[in-house]
Amino acid sequence: EGLNFILNVLTQAATTKINTWYLALGTGAYTVAATDTGANIVGAGRANETSLYSEATRVALVLPASTAAALTNTALKAIFTINAGVTITNAFVTSTSPKADATGTLLSSLKLGTSKALVTADQLVVTFTLSAASV
Repeated sequence: EGLNFILNVLTQAATTKINTWYLALGTGAYTVAATDTGANIVGAGRANETSLYSEATRVALVLPASTAAALTNTALKAIFTINAGVTITNAFVTSTSPKADATGTLLSSLKLGTSKALVTADQLVVTFTLSAASV
């Protein structure tokens, strides 16, 4: 869904740019698929989004202007404050802020190479990079 969105924003006048993107965390043991969308990623059998963090909504992804064909939030990382024991297995970027919302546009998803077990009061700091390459 994210690749189509990026291409449509660049080429189709009817596609509206999304100004704010949000990071979400998941606990599902699934494989990222090209068929993942904002409508299907949050539930069981996919990312299985967790709400076990103190922030009221998904955490906003703050990205500066692109340099060197990449966008990254290394200057202002996303921080999740965990409020119960949870094991994170994946993360995704979507266009809507409410936890468990399935109405947004999915930009990107990632299955972690190694799951991350967290306990109450842990902070998970997330860095996101979106890059492009010329061929």
